[in-house]
Amino acid sequence: MNSRSPAGIVAGVDGSPQAAAAAEWAAQEAERRDCALHLVHAVNTGTVTLSPRTGEAVTDLILKNAQSVLDEALGKLSAAHPGLRMTGDVVPRDAAVAVLNAAEHAELVVVGSRGHGGFASLLLGSVSLRVSAHSTCPTVVVRQTPSVSEHILVAIRDERDGETLRFALREAETCGLPVQALHSWSPVVADVAHAAPMIDELGEEARLHEQLLRRTCDPVREEFPDVVVHMEQRAGATAATLVEASRQAALLVIARHQPAPHFGLRLGTAVHAVLHHAHCPVVVVPC
Repeated sequence: MNSRSPAGIVAGVDGSPQAAAAAEWAAQEAERRDCALHLVHAVNTGTVTLSPRTGEAVTDLILKNAQSVLDEALGKLSAAHPGLRMTGDVVPRDAAVAVLNAAEHAELVVVGSRGHGGFASLLLGSVSLRVSAHSTCPTVVVRQTPSVSEHILVAIRDERDGETLRFALREAETCGLPVQALHSWSPVVADVAHAAPMIDELGEEARLHEQLLRRTCDPVREEFPDVVVHMEQRAGATAATLVEASRQAALLVIARHQPAPHFGLRLGTAVHAVLHHAHCPVVVVPC
């Protein structure tokens, strides 16, 4: 078993509908990029039994069933994408660790919003959160519900987001879609309805944020002259603004600014919120 994939796209599968949707998204993306797709199915073989002999038999059964799940996923994708280069591994370890190890040299890692584990009411599973928090390459979290494909939405927080925009523009170039670069901000001036003299200050804030957006976007836009980019800044809570804007998006691209430690997630409030509530697939780009 090889726990690491060659460069390309890695997708986690576990037989759940969400994972199947993620694998299909990954296959389409691999076709657009003309690269290979590697599927990873992780299983826990640490079953406690009464004897070593019984334990070995149970482990063999678990791995056999896991291989069937993987083979079924590969078969369905091969039938739908006959020209796609695909490989797959069953990995007997923690799912998030298995996916992260496989994606160490990948261009992209794709996971479903949640798998078979956890509670059915969860909007997002722990594996998706952990991979998004710790992956060294961009992570795509795909929901089973198909999204509307009007444009690619990219969140611009500040001038560190040039690479995030670059990812969105590359994606738009392969998909033939325009990009909406959205910068949201919370006004320093509060309760402007009761502070008419401060309206000018609010307008000045908006102008400063417009300048920040242009400083961030203009140099990167020049690298992709054929991609249409619409820039917009809005006053309001970032998470709520992005979630609402994602209703019309094919993809939402957002940066993971702070490096995550080995323990803990520390994705940031906005990233955490859009992973749970966005209406389209979300790409978390480590910066």
